[in-house]
Amino acid sequence: MLLPTQQKVVRLAHRPTTEIDPSYHLPLTYERVPTFDDDGKRPLVLLHRLYLSIDPAMRGWMSSARSYLPPVPINEVMRGATLSEVVAVRGVSRLKVGDVVSEFAGEAGGWQEYAIVSAKSVRKIETWSELCDDNQQIPRELPLTIHLSILGTTGLTAYFGFIRVGCPRLPSKSKPPEVVLVNAAAGAVGSVVCQIAKNVYGCKVIGVTGSDAKCRLLKDDLNCCDAVINYREMENEVSRNAQTSDPAELFALKSIEFQKQLRKVLKEIDSKALDIVFDNVGGYQLNECLSRLNYFARVAICGAISGYNNDLTKQQSGNTVSQTGLYMKHGMAIISLRAKIQGFIVLDYIKEWSHAKKDLARWVLEGKIRYQQEDIRDGLENAPTALVELFRGNNNGKLIVKVGDQLAKKNKIVSRL
Repeated sequence: MLLPTQQKVVRLAHRPTTEIDPSYHLPLTYERVPTFDDDGKRPLVLLHRLYLSIDPAMRGWMSSARSYLPPVPINEVMRGATLSEVVAVRGVSRLKVGDVVSEFAGEAGGWQEYAIVSAKSVRKIETWSELCDDNQQIPRELPLTIHLSILGTTGLTAYFGFIRVGCPRLPSKSKPPEVVLVNAAAGAVGSVVCQIAKNVYGCKVIGVTGSDAKCRLLKDDLNCCDAVINYREMENEVSRNAQTSDPAELFALKSIEFQKQLRKVLKEIDSKALDIVFDNVGGYQLNECLSRLNYFARVAICGAISGYNNDLTKQQSGNTVSQTGLYMKHGMAIISLRAKIQGFIVLDYIKEWSHAKKDLARWVLEGKIRYQQEDIRDGLENAPTALVELFRGNNNGKLIVKVGDQLAKKNKIVSRL
């Protein structure tokens, strides 16, 4: 197997304070493919990137603001979760050439075609026989990319955020189904949360999303939402009718209208309050949900995509509206309702990933979670633009960049289901 001498690499050149400019913040370079240059005592592997996951968290990693992972240093390879194949091994290792491995926020970055990493920093992807019971049928094939979506950190984020933080309960004769609201509900994480809530736990589910097509996907195609809110249509209507351009006043008007939408959909599903909120957005959507909580409600804070393009290193002044901050308009209600608000990171549960993947695989087999074709863009050079598209909502489901084709043809690996 002859490897090239040059590779494509994307490095973080500048820290964005508003929207990402692909060529300025994340320029493409051409560099030498790395080679082993140590004494061979430490187990190392040379990886060929196959797929790169495009995630909202990347915007936070580009900032110098405090977060759960250190910021990506300027001029370093941009960080990302990947699927890669092993093309060379140095030292004693459990891995061999041809193995496909996953890497989350890897030690070598992620946004490059080839990288040398320690063997212990990557996880060999599980086969379906390892994930499923012996008596479960494996009727069809699914692509390798499912290990970046349902069986990757996307599905794991949905699993732990909803089950461990949201703490859902099954309905019974004495207790009706719980009411769950998920925003960014047609997104990669949100759509899995909706399906787990509806099909595994029997909840009533409200999905908030940004287009009529995505509303139809949730309600009619995936059949995982009992009611939906098209927030973008609502925002456009507010902007058309508003007699102001002041951000704080527009924020207030959107809040009022969203509150009306909440009342409408709750009435539509014959409910009065929310038991679980799975929040991916922040901003006015989260704020207004806090006024509609039930007693002992649980709010899982997964993300705040509405404000990721703000400068997170600056304090908000008194006359500005923070899209990311928790606006405690309903703080007293949270106290009196004994509600719980908790942020979480999927890495908190890394020791439980294997068990969670088996549950997710079983639910896919049982039809409780439906695999959706990922939105795959071709070429590492298109990754920066894909990240911009993610924040504009111009993606359909899980967004992934295909970096390269498998080189180890003799060990071609497919995911079987």
